Amino acid sequence: MTFLSKHAKCLVPLALFGAAACNEKIVVEEPEATEEGDVLIGENAEPLYIGVWAAQPDWCEAAPGEPGPVEFTETRFLGYENTCDILSSEEGTDGGWRLEMRCAGEGETMMETFDVDLDAERLRVSRNGGDPVTFVSCADDKDED
Repeated sequence: MTFLSKHAKCLVPLALFGAAACNEKIVVEEPEATEEGDVLIGENAEPLYIGVWAAQPDWCEAAPGEPGPVEFTETRFLGYENTCDILSSEEGTDGGWRLEMRCAGEGETMMETFDVDLDAERLRVSRNGGDPVTFVSCADDKDED
């Protein structure tokens, strides 16, 4: 068996792919925009859970040291008595995200899994498979000032 006959099955698809690529029309799509004018750029778009959230609306204005809002950034979760480094964020097939995090609080460090899902202006967070806690966005309160 010669080299060509042994590898011909690999060369034919490559040749066809190359010919198709030469004749293929290139289409450049404009990025999508939300109603607020924010531009969404495919996989580079910021996850929708990023922001400041509170379990009760009046907690958005809590004084430092009091129970108050939590904040999700691209790399961290900042809670009332704990902080977490987001090690991975995976978007699910049915929406929502699974966050694998390393958290520190009360002198201990532990691994946590948060499942977060956004429904309109409410964020549901299930910690380590437990019952979900619903949060409201604090962004609306800041926009009214």
